[in-house]
Amino acid sequence: MAAEKFTPITRKVNTIIVLTLIIGIGTIIGLSYWYISSTTNTLNNKSLNQEAEYLYQTIRTIMIPGQASLAQGYFENIASIGENKITIFRQTGKKAFSDNTTIESVNRRWGFEKFHPAANRQDDGEKPLDRYFSQALQPNPAGKPLSFRVIKNNRVYVDIYKMLENTIKCRPCHGELPTARGVAAIEKDITSQLSDQYRTLGFSIIIFVFVVLSLAVILSQFMKNAVIKPVKVIGDVCMEVTNGNFESKVAIKNRDEIGTLGQTVNKMVEGLHERFKLSKYVSSSTIDSLKTEKKGERLPLTILFSDIRSFTSYAENKQPEAVVESLNKILNFQSEIIHRNKGDIDKYVGDEVVAFFSNDNPELSACRSALQIQRELAGDSNTKYGNLQVGIGINQGEVILGMVGSERRADYTIIGDNVNTASRLCDVAKAGQIIIADSIYRKVKEQVATEGPYKVKVKGKNLFLRVHILKGLKGKAK
Repeated sequence: MAAEKFTPITRKVNTIIVLTLIIGIGTIIGLSYWYISSTTNTLNNKSLNQEAEYLYQTIRTIMIPGQASLAQGYFENIASIGENKITIFRQTGKKAFSDNTTIESVNRRWGFEKFHPAANRQDDGEKPLDRYFSQALQPNPAGKPLSFRVIKNNRVYVDIYKMLENTIKCRPCHGELPTARGVAAIEKDITSQLSDQYRTLGFSIIIFVFVVLSLAVILSQFMKNAVIKPVKVIGDVCMEVTNGNFESKVAIKNRDEIGTLGQTVNKMVEGLHERFKLSKYVSSSTIDSLKTEKKGERLPLTILFSDIRSFTSYAENKQPEAVVESLNKILNFQSEIIHRNKGDIDKYVGDEVVAFFSNDNPELSACRSALQIQRELAGDSNTKYGNLQVGIGINQGEVILGMVGSERRADYTIIGDNVNTASRLCDVAKAGQIIIADSIYRKVKEQVATEGPYKVKVKGKNLFLRVHILKGLKGKAK
């Protein structure tokens, strides 16, 4: 399974900050622009609707006397003021006041020339938008005008169509039908307003980008100094502890959760350092038992006891510091040899080493360890060990390996008759001598050189034990 790609927390934090700012500020600016644009459009439509209503009422007032020329002049004057264009369309879709059709129709209905036709009328050909015009001619109970946008010659317009009703006052001239006499159309050019809105939007986008980038830099720097750097410092300290270095400390002065975490990590490192130093005094089997939570088990082991000869008399003539120094040196090199041969130190009992082997060939490993220990003490370097010598006993058999002691102080150790036998063989061994039980010899006799067999009487046993004195290794076993 491929390892997951490492993503720095800095990148994650910066990404979250930028996305949050974009979504947050972008939403605010978008809503603000929408609100302004919507409000502007609403106000424009409201203004145009009011103008349409004013126009409608004006038309009604002007047309009652039947002075078409006055109405035409009024619309021409209005059209020359401001941005609005006002047009009246007949129900046929033709522009009003462009000819004398309406006047002639009214005169025929009255039976005499009630209104004088105007001269030099010309139709400019302007037509209303059919789709909206037909809708505007339909009865509208609410009386609301029809509003829509159109684009002409790359400019945007808002158009208002409002029906001119054929009221009771109008019917003497225009007849009972139709219901609508025409449509009043107001057209307003909003191109400049839209351009202003687009410029406002563009400016808002520029401000948005600037604000997002500025806040992103500020917040990223703050997060870097307040969180990311302290977390990295804590991570580096933890990595040093993983590598066995307990000297590093978290130097964080933050008075917040990060600072509290740093203090907690420092206390944790101190505790781990203490436990690490204590592990030198605890066997690896004890540590393993804590991982597996084993309480005890019965299993075959090869046990080695090594005891310094005449150590009591040696200690009487030396200063305490020198005694401890020599003892630690001799125990240290014995431990290194045993560990090198895949053995485990069970405990130290004064000047005695208790070890056991449980690898693939534990009997040969124990014998090799014993010979290497004696060879080290017999060499020229023995003076650094205070000319001390050891006797070694090795036995093999079933023992009990478990947690022994009280609830407050216990040790994961080996106990049983075969452990006692190995201790007794060590007691029998003279300085520089290695005594192995017959059970050991039978397993390694093709690989070791021995003397014996001999019979020895040990404490706690009624019968003699058959033993051998280990002298060396043979052939490939060396």
